[in-house]
Amino acid sequence: MSNPYMARAVVDLTERSPRDVSLLYIGTASYDIPKFRRNQTNAFIDLGCDVTSLDVANQRPDQDEMEEAVDNADIILVSGGNTLYALDRWRYLGLDELLRTAAERGTVMAGGSAGAICWFDSGHSDSADPETYRQYKLDKFKDGEPEKKAGNNNNPFAHYSGNAQEGDSKEEWSYIKVEGLGIWPGMVCPHYDRIQSNGSPRMEDFDQMLEQFGQYELGLGIDHNAALEVDGDDFRVVSIPGEAGSVPISDNEEEEDGTTFVPGVWLKYVDEEGNVQRKVCPRSGSLSDLLQEVNDPEKHILVDDRVDLCRKENPLLRD
Repeated sequence: MSNPYMARAVVDLTERSPRDVSLLYIGTASYDIPKFRRNQTNAFIDLGCDVTSLDVANQRPDQDEMEEAVDNADIILVSGGNTLYALDRWRYLGLDELLRTAAERGTVMAGGSAGAICWFDSGHSDSADPETYRQYKLDKFKDGEPEKKAGNNNNPFAHYSGNAQEGDSKEEWSYIKVEGLGIWPGMVCPHYDRIQSNGSPRMEDFDQMLEQFGQYELGLGIDHNAALEVDGDDFRVVSIPGEAGSVPISDNEEEEDGTTFVPGVWLKYVDEEGNVQRKVCPRSGSLSDLLQEVNDPEKHILVDDRVDLCRKENPLLRD
């Protein structure tokens, strides 16, 4: 959400002038580290939005403080980072119910990566990557911003778990399924077209996760430079112009910049034979039409037991 194009699309959902918009930033997933706050909110500040933050990762605000912050927001923007930690912390504090209530009354709920997964039933998460753990992050940024690694200067989310570069050694960790707030249906895979430090392409690993845990859920693979915008029962796919993605241009046509693949969203589901089927999500349409791919009126959400190990390795602050 640090891209100005995406920020403008988020603000437009309020149907107000940016100078009349109040945005609440919640950086729990990145442990309220100032650098991530600046990265995620600067584009909104440049538009003229009034930006405040609610820091709950390392301290416990009063209930009244949390309620006031959420109630006063036109937009709630959630950072990327460790999805599991953020959701567990919100549930521990009761912030999860405040966020659900905000969504019900029409507050714009936004975010990328962890900030996208959290609004849906579940997500394909890198929360088991040790470099997303709380103590690792707090130690790394305790003296300000660390020096960037050589060869990683153009990595758009290098300070999370990293986008694997050619020649990088592979880290030993696995993606896990994390249960979200369930405001919108579906299992989300952010950064769908990327490879992170474990060397596993997210689009391929997502298929495996759907086969194991997603038989009753609609899979939503969202490219790194795309977003899925939901407004009531309407949706549209938002893509940053000029960026490449995983969705092929129809009839092999090229964009003006020469790219043949653009950022987009993929729909995935497990068929009766247990095979993962996929198709490109339309650029706009009805959310209820998308959900016809999966028939699960009871809303079964299968649990990934690996989250328990992740919680032990990245313990929740209980204050």
